[in-house]
Amino acid sequence: SSLMEDFSSSLRRELSKGLTTEEDPQHNNRGLIAYEECTVESINPPDHPIVPVFAASYPGSGSQMTHYLYEALTGVPAGIIKLTRGDDHQVISIKTHYPAQTTNVKGAEEMDRVILQLRNPLNALPSFASFRFEVQNGFPDHTVYAPDKFWIEWRDKNFDKALEDWVNHLEYWVDNYDNTQDKRIVISYENLINEETGPEETEHIAQFLGNGKGVTTVSPEIIPCVWDKVVNYEKNTGRKLLADFVAHDNEWAEKNGDKARSLIKTYYEEIDGAVARKLFHCCDDPLHPLASHRKGAHAPYTFTEQQLQTMINELTMIKERYMSKSTEDHLERILTQYVEEVEEQMKEGARG
Repeated sequence: SSLMEDFSSSLRRELSKGLTTEEDPQHNNRGLIAYEECTVESINPPDHPIVPVFAASYPGSGSQMTHYLYEALTGVPAGIIKLTRGDDHQVISIKTHYPAQTTNVKGAEEMDRVILQLRNPLNALPSFASFRFEVQNGFPDHTVYAPDKFWIEWRDKNFDKALEDWVNHLEYWVDNYDNTQDKRIVISYENLINEETGPEETEHIAQFLGNGKGVTTVSPEIIPCVWDKVVNYEKNTGRKLLADFVAHDNEWAEKNGDKARSLIKTYYEEIDGAVARKLFHCCDDPLHPLASHRKGAHAPYTFTEQQLQTMINELTMIKERYMSKSTEDHLERILTQYVEEVEEQMKEGARG
């Protein structure tokens, strides 16, 4: 599976190839990123050593979006764990999912600061499941929503372990990096993509990054513009329904005909009949006359009532643990929001 998202290639075209991708470890010089109301200098390696921050998140929490945001705020490339060492001193941040995933940043002896990015497990777990679906079926990253059938099977097999990993991930970074010594900030995906709170959250990020030795960030007055161009672009791109991807990505369908046919057979409830006819080159749908005709936005993934209650219990326990620390007000507010969102989902009734 390619490390580069559909978002990254599209964004580079739209913004004069000003942002780096995960497949670009050398981060060659680029032209200016021309925004409508603001211009961010080209993304280049620093001319002096920089100690990067950990960009820590549970998988499925929107870390690729903030990868680009950190670059746009500083003009310095952001790195990923597979391609970058902490002692390279060439990037502003290094993305890591440790300890939810077992590998952490190499050469990290000097790294002592972290941006911990959270996303409600109500949404982070389904996003991670979609990533697993992409990996298993050879799709580029962040291009296809996992079908509901795949999601339910993955959810019921992996829910307990996935939620445990989400909790352990948060506790590891909060417990080991002191937010009172400018060693950690906590941000939330939900706040970042919200039009009311997103620019302020981005200012918080820029201030933290700018406190790093030798790091310069964009001027405060253009931060809302940078937020708008990077975050809102990502919000309006990204994953598609499986049927839409297979129907419209001709290059992928031509290269992966057998895989496409297999997916249609397995997930026929979610594939429009016209897609099957296109791939099978015949006038009638040979597999499933009752194929789904669903189009448009992806419906929210669901959890069982027991799973939602478990989520509420775990989030509440974490919140109460850190409530005793007067320095964790921001984290407490985020966790309170998450509990309320899961409770609302409970009221709507669990499906699946």
